[in-house]
Amino acid sequence: MRNAEFEILGLSSDATWDDVKRAFRRLARTYHPDVAGPSGAQKFAEITEAYMTLKEAASPGLGKIPNMRRTQRGGADRETGRGESIFKRLWRMVFSFLHKRETKEENSASDGISPVAARLISGVITRAESEMYGILSHRDEHASRVKSDAIIRRLKSHRPAVTLLALRQLSLSGMNDEAASVAVEHFRRNMPCGEVLEVLLDVFSNSPKRDDMVRALLLHATRFSEQEAVILLGRLKRWKVSAEFLRPFLLHKSPAVIAGALSGWPEGTVLGERSELTILLCKDDEVILIPLLRLLKKEKLPRWTDARLLSLVKEHPSAAVRVWASAIVRDQKLS
Repeated sequence: MRNAEFEILGLSSDATWDDVKRAFRRLARTYHPDVAGPSGAQKFAEITEAYMTLKEAASPGLGKIPNMRRTQRGGADRETGRGESIFKRLWRMVFSFLHKRETKEENSASDGISPVAARLISGVITRAESEMYGILSHRDEHASRVKSDAIIRRLKSHRPAVTLLALRQLSLSGMNDEAASVAVEHFRRNMPCGEVLEVLLDVFSNSPKRDDMVRALLLHATRFSEQEAVILLGRLKRWKVSAEFLRPFLLHKSPAVIAGALSGWPEGTVLGERSELTILLCKDDEVILIPLLRLLKKEKLPRWTDARLLSLVKEHPSAAVRVWASAIVRDQKLS
């Protein structure tokens, strides 16, 4: 039954397909993010999912929707969903017939049917049973393919509400290789917003293509807002990724993001190239310098860093920064 979809659209269970379309258009005009703003995105996603579910179930070849009827131009019912689909009726009939087969074979002698004829009838019924299984299997495969194609189309959308709908469907039905590849390519070219980013990371958390998705997202590392970058960094640190996945955030404009990347830096990994280290050492933000100096204390530093370290010891206003810089100067035996 699809009562939930009807309720989301504000309809009764005996609504017609035309009623569904009218209700969706009316609600979409009210809750579309372009009209209602971000607060309407969740509701818009719900009504869109309900509409698409009913639409796909009503597509040719997928059977009828329970509690739904289509109308002809004159308003008369063309097909009603109150009865069983043709596949269900056929299967019920075959199952009932098969259930009685053994009894008929046992009584065949008294019915005047020879054992040879009984075996022939049994073979025909067995083939019919096999063919029915094939029909039902083909129908299920077709329905699954249609649903997968619909999700992939939504994944490619540039509207966050539609993309969210597709990702939530994937979280329920499972991620296949085709959908994962489409998503990776889409987000390689398009930066996701915060809400989409969180759901995306949830969906890919156990996917074999998780690293491919992360590399695609890292192409936008310096353009993410501070909040979005912190969300992604938090997930990367939980996954214990290599320094390769944290390095792009060292060039972010937010001190909090840079500090987050430094605090999650893998143990025993060299911090970076001279250009990166120069940029970081020239920062005056305490939130950056403390995790930076903590990492540098474990490395053998090149001579060109001496002047900056001595400057931090003497001139930086933060006592914590001066303490860490002094520890490095002492360990490196700088004058």
